[in-house]
Amino acid sequence: MNERSLKFSIMITTVALAAMLAGVWLAHIYREHDSRVVLLPDQVITLFPDPKPLTAFALTDHKNRVFDLASLKGKWSFLFFGFTHCPDICPTTLAVLASARDSIAKNTVGAEDIQFIFISVDPNRDTASKLGQYVDYFGTGFLGVTGDNEQIANLAGQVGAAYQVAITPGMENYPVYHTVAVFLLDPRARYHAVFTPPHDAKAISKRFKVVRELEAGNAT
Repeated sequence: MNERSLKFSIMITTVALAAMLAGVWLAHIYREHDSRVVLLPDQVITLFPDPKPLTAFALTDHKNRVFDLASLKGKWSFLFFGFTHCPDICPTTLAVLASARDSIAKNTVGAEDIQFIFISVDPNRDTASKLGQYVDYFGTGFLGVTGDNEQIANLAGQVGAAYQVAITPGMENYPVYHTVAVFLLDPRARYHAVFTPPHDAKAISKRFKVVRELEAGNAT
């Protein structure tokens, strides 16, 4: 294993361990709210008892609009980091999220206050136009977002999204390695929870319903 791959493996392991440790809090939260939905250890979601407020960042969406902290306010945001040349993981995950969105839309509250953000970590190839064509396949509520390497790293670092772009001179189809987790931000732009693979649309929609109910209860 080369040094770059080793560093990436260490980052992925660190994120996974953090999610596992934080997951024990979910059991406590569910017991306090007398929830019957999930028995832990939960293999779908890790809910953080003290959501982490994000700090300022500035990216651009596929319509060439600024995408920043204000873009997250007022909506639940599902973040997934990837790239459009991804052969399988990215389209599969986004298809699952599209299905989860349809399931969420059937609930009483609906899906008006949620958005799905596909953040490309490969700005060298993923232009706004290409991102727009890509996310359009997955329906309404999806935004394609990217920016310069520094700003992508800024946002990714705040949620612990590990990735590595292995640009190789002369190689057009260079590999990009990235986490498969889906990160959930609440309407106050706080890092609220993380969904871990393998992803399932029904499981995601059920857990999200619980998260939203718990947050509504905390606000009263």
